[in-house]
Amino acid sequence: MRKLFIPSKENHYKPILLRKVALVTYTIILAFVNTFGGFLGIPQAMASSITPSNIIMLTNQERAAVGLNTLNTNAKLAAAATAKANNMFEEQYWDHYGPNGETPWMFITQAGYTYVYAGENLAKGFRTAEGVHEAWMASPTHKENIMSGKYKDIGVAVVEGTLLGKETILVVQMFGNPTTQTFSPTTTVKSNTDTVTKPIVPSIKESGEIKSISITNPKMGELIDDANVDIKGETSNITGEYTVEILNSDSIVGETESSTKDWQFDKGSDWEEGEQDIQAKIKGENIKSDVVTFTIDSTPPKVDQSTITVKRDTQYIELQFSYSSDTTELKFVTGDKTFDLELTEENIATLNIPKEDISDRSVLMATDEAGNISEIDISEYFLEGDEDSTDFGTNLVLWLRNVIGTTDGISLIIVGFVFILLSIEIYVYWRKGRLGKSAGELFTVGAWWLIILVGVFKGFGGLV
Repeated sequence: MRKLFIPSKENHYKPILLRKVALVTYTIILAFVNTFGGFLGIPQAMASSITPSNIIMLTNQERAAVGLNTLNTNAKLAAAATAKANNMFEEQYWDHYGPNGETPWMFITQAGYTYVYAGENLAKGFRTAEGVHEAWMASPTHKENIMSGKYKDIGVAVVEGTLLGKETILVVQMFGNPTTQTFSPTTTVKSNTDTVTKPIVPSIKESGEIKSISITNPKMGELIDDANVDIKGETSNITGEYTVEILNSDSIVGETESSTKDWQFDKGSDWEEGEQDIQAKIKGENIKSDVVTFTIDSTPPKVDQSTITVKRDTQYIELQFSYSSDTTELKFVTGDKTFDLELTEENIATLNIPKEDISDRSVLMATDEAGNISEIDISEYFLEGDEDSTDFGTNLVLWLRNVIGTTDGISLIIVGFVFILLSIEIYVYWRKGRLGKSAGELFTVGAWWLIILVGVFKGFGGLV
């Protein structure tokens, strides 16, 4: 083993696994896997950093930067996006409109969302949420959707599969607004809440002034699904620099400085789940705001996967499972069809689905009052003869396949392995004082490794 990994006299200070023959072997394996992996059933894309929450976060950051309202995560639009992605995989097309007359609005309506304004963005072949978002923002038509003041709600689906003969990741972003209310950007106001115009209220003018401080965000009684919310406020008749102390249930949690009437406090870490009683105070003075009570709920509701059962008869399949008590909405998406599940006092949901409606892709979606959404792919439960295929061993195999058993995963394993060997070799040469004598050989291996690394990370772009 020592001859394989570590430079020594036995291997003439050339580890067998870093010799030219070994490098050629690695190159052949990489070329073969990445070229013919599809024919071998090895998917191209590995587990991706693209998630619906990441896409929504980047979208809202972009909107907030210009003072637009941030979009609310909507379960119906998320279900519509999932159904659209499934339909593209099933019908093998890449377009806003399908070969059988499918339209984005069809999926939105079927999911139960009634809209006045609606829009859709698509992307495929990307491997990071940032890559998708940057490409959309570079495209005028996609950017128009992201930055439109017509929308209030958003739903995103990220689905992996084979499209037109190639393993890829589809991202579907749905926008909607069930009302005629629209919003305008502003360069002076950046808020996590909808911008509204306050009515002018006649008042009696009096002389004099009062120093005061108030919290403008969050609002009293607000339910928030982001545990990293900032506290914002304003002061009146306070000049120069001042410090605002933030209290939570009379305990100081931090402070912030300002020299204008507006101030903002970033806690620097997530707020705890549950109810918060926040008050702002001018440091060194007895000037306090009213207490603002809001609730943090950033935890999605849960579907107890161990309770999922599937029963078959001649025409129907019965799906049953239990879910957490904070669930306010349940949807089952199979292919391009969406089914609503009735909530019960026992927190047990049951749905009878016609056999012909079951697709290769089936997802359970649970939503809570704050808008948090959890999604579980339960496609494997509907495989004929595999009712018991959801044991721990099967789930472990599926997880390993998704993360490791891909061309990207294999490529990164080889590149990482060579990097470890190269690091060991450099360390041993340094300890033995042979680093200078072996510089040429190390440069050759290092250059090969760098070229392969660049090749592995190629293709991080995609299509929108």
